[in-house]
Order: sequence, then C-alpha cells, then structure tokens
Amino acid sequence: MANVEHSSLTGSALHEPKGTSTAASGEVYVANGSGSGNWQHIHRHLGATTTFSSSTPYAYSLDTDTVEKFLSPTISDSHVTGFTVVTSPNLRFSYDDPTSVTGLINLTMSSTQSSGPTKSVEWALFKNGTEIVGSRTIRSIATGTWGSISVTSVTTLNQNDYIEIKTKADTDNVDVNYANIYVSIIGMSA
Repeated sequence: MANVEHSSLTGSALHEPKGTSTAASGEVYVANGSGSGNWQHIHRHLGATTTFSSSTPYAYSLDTDTVEKFLSPTISDSHVTGFTVVTSPNLRFSYDDPTSVTGLINLTMSSTQSSGPTKSVEWALFKNGTEIVGSRTIRSIATGTWGSISVTSVTTLNQNDYIEIKTKADTDNVDVNYANIYVSIIGMSA
C-alpha cells in the first residue's frame, strides 16, 4: 500500500470523516483525549422571556419577603436546545441532554416597587436547590423608579440538573413589579 499523506489528496480521493453518516445535523466531532471521540452538538442553549409591560398589568409581580421565594413568572416565549422550561411546582430550567456542559447563565430584569420607602431586594440563581456561589445580587428598589438587575453565573450542568431563581427583601411585604424577565443559558461541551 502506498504511503499517501492526507494533505496531498485531491478530488475523488477526499472523503468525509468517519462516522459522518450517523452524525445529526449541527453536530461536530469532539475528541475524548484517548484517541477516539463522539459526534455531539457543540452547544446547548436556552432563551426564555416574559412579555414586556411597564404598566398594569405588569409582566410579573411578587410580594417579596425576608424568606426567599421562587421567581416564577409566566414565560411567553422560549428558544431551547437541550433544555426544558418547567412551570410546576415553580419555574425552573431543566437540562435534558446527556452531555455535560459548562453553562453561562444570564438573568436580566427590570423592576420597581409598587409603594413605600426604598427597600433592598436580592436575587440569586440555584442549581438543584442549592445557591450557585457568586450569583447573588442586591439592589435598592424604590417606588415609581425602574431599574435593571443582572445576575450572572457559570456552572457545570449534567443531565437532569435544573436552574431556579429566588428573591428576598430586607423586610416583609415588598411588592415588586417586573416589566420584563429574561433568562439565557449557553452551554458549551465541558
């Protein structure tokens, strides 16, 4: 057999990589470091949003207290690959794909307080019921003044992991109105 370098092949001598016929559309070959690999999607993603409404009825309202509550708005639009938007018992984003990914999570919200003096309100991301370290943020929220909040985190996601959002205030009965809530998760092969 002749010793032919692949780099010198042309025309009909060229061929697709092994396994291409079984790869799904959009998959790439990812080496496993042991001389083999798998065909898989290079990323998974989720984009989920509420409607936008800066007047009554707001996109979402929540009586926020000192005890953490789930942020559980109605999602009006989503685009997902590898995730499911779950609404019961509360809003969560479940990772369904068997391939582990490193997930970049972004939560963006616009909020105001319905009445009363300025309060401090916190938001955090939770994975499988445990707060993701570094994801907690705080903002002073005032009556009649809209402000933006961003919460960002990076975490490894394995099949059946889920992400939830919780919020709490520095006192009970803080009525927080949201004009919009948007969540995105970009998962890259780990």
